[in-house]
Amino acid sequence: MSEQHHTTKEKEIVYLQPAYPCNDEEDDIDIFVLWNVLWQGKWLVVFVVFAAVLVAGCMAYFYLPATYKSEAVLLETRQDKSAFGGLSGLVGSLPFPVALPGNQTSILSFLESRTLKERLITKYNLLPILYKDLWDLDTQKWLVDKSEQAPTLVKAIQSKKVDNIFAIINDKTTGLITINWIDVSPSFCKKMLNRVIEELNFFLDNEYISSARKEREFVDKRLAMVTKDLEFWERQVPTEQFTLGQITRERQAALAVYTELRKQLELARISEAKENISFKVLDAPFIPERPFKPKKILIVLFSAVGSFFFAVFLVFFRQFVKNLKARGNEKTVGSVQ
Repeated sequence: MSEQHHTTKEKEIVYLQPAYPCNDEEDDIDIFVLWNVLWQGKWLVVFVVFAAVLVAGCMAYFYLPATYKSEAVLLETRQDKSAFGGLSGLVGSLPFPVALPGNQTSILSFLESRTLKERLITKYNLLPILYKDLWDLDTQKWLVDKSEQAPTLVKAIQSKKVDNIFAIINDKTTGLITINWIDVSPSFCKKMLNRVIEELNFFLDNEYISSARKEREFVDKRLAMVTKDLEFWERQVPTEQFTLGQITRERQAALAVYTELRKQLELARISEAKENISFKVLDAPFIPERPFKPKKILIVLFSAVGSFFFAVFLVFFRQFVKNLKARGNEKTVGSVQ
């Protein structure tokens, strides 16, 4: 009886023991071990960081070409007194949205247009600048095997070469338009921005046609026709073909139309002057003194930070390989024994 009781007690003790005992010491990562591994590889970290900073510094200060950026700030001075301007307050109070015409900025549209880019490339021969790697300065020829491979205006526009060096920033809050040009030559940046402003002035003075200008030109043509008609009837005398009454009626009608068109012409000229679009150069283009790119200090800092983490990875990876080799040697020794 006592033997059975003793056996049952031993079984209960065995049953209460955990089936899979866990060892927390093996699962925890010892930070001191990691620090020891990192300290042993400190010279590798120093060497990698120093080499990376040295290479990045040499490339940033001696190899990468310095590029400069010049800027100019434009302000559109438009006084649009069209009939739609008086309706803006009424339209704003309506319970449903209504769109009115005349909100398109012509200056911004021209600056962003393909027409301006084509004029700049063609008029100022920018293809050798846009494709510097393919242009030979000595022979003034393209370094291509076939003439079909030479850069053209269409290729430059489609590949958006101008967009890489010429940019427009429109501030909708203040209405300011900032244009900038990037190039390796500081004086060339200023020169190109002045050329852009000249092209914009030429467009507004000679090519841009507002609605008021169209109306004025229409009235002007009609007035010229009515003037000839009035002069014709003023020279007429009574004949078998034209009676005195007919001449008088036609002369009075032509005079009435002439007088009305003269009034309309003056009103159209005033409207055209009010709707005239122009701009002011708030900040003129300048010759930059400091390079825009490369950001030398940032390049060195990013290379130092990136190489540091890469070096730490190398240190732990090297220790991982050593541990694998050590475990393999232990297994080999154990199997031999």
